[in-house]
Parts: sequence; C-alpha cells; structure tokens
Amino acid sequence: MGYDDGIEVVRLFIEALNARDDEALRALVSEDVELRKPKSDQVLRGEGALQALVTAAADLGIVLARAGRETADAEGHRVSVPVVEITASGDRLEATAEFELRDGKIVSFGVAPDQVRGA
Repeated sequence: MGYDDGIEVVRLFIEALNARDDEALRALVSEDVELRKPKSDQVLRGEGALQALVTAAADLGIVLARAGRETADAEGHRVSVPVVEITASGDRLEATAEFELRDGKIVSFGVAPDQVRGA
C-alpha cells in the first residue's frame, strides 16, 4: 500500500460514512477495527462499533466535510484529514480525522477536535 492508496481508502470511508452506507464501510475496515471516541479514552471495536458510529452519525445528522488536504506517511499507513464535523442543527466543529491502515483496510479511526490556539 502506498501514499495515494491510503488516502483513497480514507476518502471512500468518509463518503460511505456520510452516505450511511454500511456495506461500503464494512468493506473498508478490518474486522477488528477500533473507533476512538473524541474527548475520552474509550475505544469501541469491531462491527458493533462501526454500527454504533453509523447510528450516532445518523441520529445527530453528522456529516464530515474535508477541510483541507490529507497527509499520510510514505506507506499510507497513517492518514490525517482536516475536517469540519457538521450536525443537522448547524453546529460546526473543526477537527482532525485520524486513520491507521493495514493491508488496505482501516484498522483505527478517530476524530480529534482541534485545540483552540492562543487561549
């Protein structure tokens, strides 16, 4: 897997999440995928975690919009994406979506809110 391959998998994941496409998401993640919850140390694992993510995104009307260029290590194993998390109520949160990949599949995903600078 190379740089561009990792970025493509991440782009497809964001598109599938926004479309609430369970089948496409399952095809993009490993069976033991880890989903890190923002602002906590809690990690959810596996297909149940993926379903919980899709359900929460649907319930809150969350859409992830890419807000800049992805960055990745040379092998495409770690990819970071600046995003804006937008809710159905119009709330917006600038954040960074962080992915780890192995064998062409996402093994870890989390969204970390950006820190307010200069406070």
